[in-house]
This record gives sequence, C-alpha cells and structure tokens, in this order.
Amino acid sequence: MIPLTVLGATLTLSFLALRSAELQSVPECVRARVGWLCAHVSTLLTLSAVVLIIGIVGIAHPTGGSP
Repeated sequence: MIPLTVLGATLTLSFLALRSAELQSVPECVRARVGWLCAHVSTLLTLSAVVLIIGIVGIAHPTGGSP
C-alpha cells in the first residue's frame, strides 16, 4: 500500500501544481496536452486524492497493508 500512497500523493501534488500553470508558459510542443489536462484537472485531482486515501487507509489497516 505504500507505493499506492506515494503514487496518490505524487499525482495530487502534480495536479495541484498544474492548476496554477499558465498555458502560455509551456512549450508549443506540449501545449495541447497541457490544455487537455487543465480542462480535466478537477476530475483527475479527485481521482488522485481517492488513490491517496485508499493508500493511507491500506497502511492504517491492522495488517499494515500486507495481505
């Protein structure tokens, strides 16, 4: 569960940073992709937060995330 928690935390922080990105400040070659991500950042941020919460709950489980 620790890798799931790390993935969720990394995605959450990345999407929070993306919310403040200005489309004009990114290179032309990735502008379309960043524009798509900015348009869907709310959904992606929610999904990454859910992954983070699942990872934290898994670690807090009495078995410590072990099967």
